[in-house]
Amino acid sequence: MVGAGTKVLLRCCAHLQRSLIRRYSTDPQICIVGSGPAGFGVAQSILKHHPTARVDMFEQSPVPYGLIRRGVSPDHQDVKNCIHGYERTAVLPRFSFYGNIEVGSALPLVELQAAYHAVVLCTGAQEERKLGIPGENLRNIFTSLQFVGWYNGDTNHQDVDVDVGGRTVVIVGHGNVALDCARMLLKPTHMFKDTDISPVAYNKLMESKINKVYLVGRRGPLQMACTRKELSEIADLEGVVTKVDTDVFTPAVNQAINNKDLKRRKQHRLVKYLMKVANIENKHISKEFEIKYLRSPHSITTNDDVTIAGVNFNINKLEGDNVYEPLVTSSRELEHISCDLLISCIGYTNKQFDPNIPYKGGKMVHDNGRIQPGLYASGWCRDGPLGVLADTSNSSTQTSTSVLNDIDDLITDKPSCRGYNDVLPTLEEKNIDVITWHRWQTID
Repeated sequence: MVGAGTKVLLRCCAHLQRSLIRRYSTDPQICIVGSGPAGFGVAQSILKHHPTARVDMFEQSPVPYGLIRRGVSPDHQDVKNCIHGYERTAVLPRFSFYGNIEVGSALPLVELQAAYHAVVLCTGAQEERKLGIPGENLRNIFTSLQFVGWYNGDTNHQDVDVDVGGRTVVIVGHGNVALDCARMLLKPTHMFKDTDISPVAYNKLMESKINKVYLVGRRGPLQMACTRKELSEIADLEGVVTKVDTDVFTPAVNQAINNKDLKRRKQHRLVKYLMKVANIENKHISKEFEIKYLRSPHSITTNDDVTIAGVNFNINKLEGDNVYEPLVTSSRELEHISCDLLISCIGYTNKQFDPNIPYKGGKMVHDNGRIQPGLYASGWCRDGPLGVLADTSNSSTQTSTSVLNDIDDLITDKPSCRGYNDVLPTLEEKNIDVITWHRWQTID
């Protein structure tokens, strides 16, 4: 038997539902450009907090998930677990996925803005930083995006041909991506057998002759951008010795890591771990992992004008009283490291997505994700290529809140938006092979 109080509550809920339906007599049409963590984060928030909003997600690749799919190493499957939440979002009746559509060229941004009440850009950092040194176009030189795309089977890097027949590799950069690349080359390949590594990369790495990997950075140990966990995944590998020039552990560094500073404790733990594992002798060593500091790439050498033979580095000095943020200066002294493969892992930068979007310092100018009413941004394309998944989640929440705060006014300004139905003629005219979520599941 239903009590009187329950009946009143049910009537109130029904009244509230009817009120919401009347209020949103025009369903908000929301477009999200990009299907990585930022894009799905915005979609999840909008669908959760608005009862009738429709979300269409456009992706330039035929496959979704951005760097979660094409940037995370095959042996880090736990990082990819967030995909399960994205899958649950993707099958909701108010969500649609449209892959293989490049917004900006195939589909102009201005056309999307006309078709939707709100457009949210979640395109990530689109441009990789270049070394900018002579010889960068020689064979067997790759950016991290190319190399990672190669072993992850990224559709944008199917033509990448990595030669792992040589003995020595130089990786420029001291971040987690650099460590990922090093680990892929040093870890026994059979340990990747049950992962989602590209079979092309797996078969090549099975025949790899590489036994020495240099990780080279321009600053000192306190400025490394990686985590202790990532470093330990290499240092703890059976048969691999980690080498470090102990001269970088100066009295100033030793004093700094023994100070109690909660803000710096991750840096301190990383350096202490490095001091612990460096240069441990092991008679069963088959591979070497050497971390070099205070080196900036100067030029690339070759013996045949075709393939890399080595890299010249400027030797740097750290100056100033701030041991954590010192001034880096060059001594103009050069050091040569011979190698057969070079991978640059020096980060990403933002290129201008549209000439009408303002930028400052490589970041979009915005107010809580709002570029202007009706146009928004979230993630790396907005904030620059920094942070982890938690930072992207915070960015998505902030941007979706701005969209929801504006949505009533946007519907009033554009009451006749039909979303995907308004852009479909353009896609058909250009004969674009759109990948729906069902088709993606077939690919997967």
